Amino acid sequence: MSSNLMKLETFISLKTPLARRRILELLNQGKIVVNGKVATDLMREIRPKTDKIQLDKKMMTQDIPAFVYYKFNKPKGVLSTLGDPQNRRNLDEFVKKLPQFVFPVGRLDRLTTGLLLFTNDGEFSNHLCHPQFHVTKCYRVTVGKKLTKNDVARFQKPMILEDGPFSFTKCEWLEPTVMMVNVEEGRNRIVRRACAHLGYEVIKLKRLAIGAVELGALKEGEFKKMNSKEVDGFR
Repeated sequence: MSSNLMKLETFISLKTPLARRRILELLNQGKIVVNGKVATDLMREIRPKTDKIQLDKKMMTQDIPAFVYYKFNKPKGVLSTLGDPQNRRNLDEFVKKLPQFVFPVGRLDRLTTGLLLFTNDGEFSNHLCHPQFHVTKCYRVTVGKKLTKNDVARFQKPMILEDGPFSFTKCEWLEPTVMMVNVEEGRNRIVRRACAHLGYEVIKLKRLAIGAVELGALKEGEFKKMNSKEVDGFR
């Protein structure tokens, strides 16, 4: 693709906080117009610097924000969404402090803390979230009772959950109630459900790494820009 061209969806995602589902709704409603003609394909290529794009009757500016990539330490009790109809604490509280709009890559459940990545690069996000790329995620797991050697061995073997087979790619026993586990799947609450399957309640769950990107000493609620080596490691 020429550096002067960009997919229509990418352009809109860069310029707005709209989720892909909402952008698609606007497309189907005929509310995305390119050079005076109603758009029918989000994958069509546009020239952002010269084409005139209207979104829901509003003309979009033609400047193109640069792609940015952040890591973030999600606190406990925060939803991995950018809004909530029940007005519960969510990521918008933190994102609105940044100089430009970004969205979370994947999710952590409300009670889980630790590493979450943010970007305005849709292709980067899709790559990380797609199961075919097997991106490893590392968690520190604290359970409610002492682990036995037999159960640590069971954690290292495949198990059958209600939504199909699952196995940790690594399981390391750190302390009597603490393990370090690696997973390559993004199924909902998979670490908690796997532990419950073996009779252990998760008391604390913290994500320490995604691929080669580590949480490190980042404080809860803080962002830090990813360096080029961290970003390029996913490409």
